[in-house]
Amino acid sequence: MDMRVTYLETGSRDPFYNLAFEEYVLAHRIEGDYLILWQNDNTVVIGRNQNAEEEIDRAFVEAHGVRVVRRTTGGGAVYHDLGNLNYSFITDAGEAENLTMGRFTKPVTSALQGLGLRAEASGRNDILVEGRKVSGTAQRLLNGRILHHGTLLF
Repeated sequence: MDMRVTYLETGSRDPFYNLAFEEYVLAHRIEGDYLILWQNDNTVVIGRNQNAEEEIDRAFVEAHGVRVVRRTTGGGAVYHDLGNLNYSFITDAGEAENLTMGRFTKPVTSALQGLGLRAEASGRNDILVEGRKVSGTAQRLLNGRILHHGTLLF
């Protein structure tokens, strides 16, 4: 990723808006590198290929006002609230060898290390601090652009 990154904020805690904002940037900002930071109020976000009924406790989410949304990337279900920060990188995909998760987890682990944390990328798509998962990531391609996003517990 180029060192010149445009930083965007959604200004919203609405998961439907936030995921739509991210999708809009991916589809319509076809040049340049973007970083989006965002948070959702109590939400279960399910992956593109998951069965929502198997991933949620319907009675619980309805009783507690937890929203359920589907994202356009794969991966497992995650819970979002104000105790985590979501991040999205959107940039040119480039050559196939540049589609590694490490291309995007490295800046996050470096930032965490800069805060004095012992952060590392796991062999999959997770980021660990002292052996505990603090971030899961997923990505998708659209017209030569890549969206890589993740959660970051804090």
